[in-house]
Amino acid sequence: MAEKILVVDDSRLVTDIVKMRLEMLGYQVQLAHSGEEALACIADEVPDLMVLDVQMPGMDGYEVCRVLRDDPTLDDLRIIMLTSSDDKQAAFEAGVDDYLNKDVDLLNLPNRVKLVLEMD
Repeated sequence: MAEKILVVDDSRLVTDIVKMRLEMLGYQVQLAHSGEEALACIADEVPDLMVLDVQMPGMDGYEVCRVLRDDPTLDDLRIIMLTSSDDKQAAFEAGVDDYLNKDVDLLNLPNRVKLVLEMD
């Protein structure tokens, strides 16, 4: 069964590009366009992995990540931060499993998704 990935970004262009690239590799992709929407999606069904932006209106990606990491039932959820922000330290402190810069790493996303999903 294909792994489920939730892509969270307020830019519909970014979510559409990421969705297209990941679906071509056989992943099931769901989209959310805010932190609050992402948490609602996870309450309905927990994905295997989340690709999460930092800068969003309302709840930012760091806050979403901290909320998820504070829930022990979500320990298996993998999170990749895909952002234009350069604050890797804040991302890892919030609890991400991997960090990619949209401007330079977007082409590497499918490979990193595969690696993060294989992590124990």
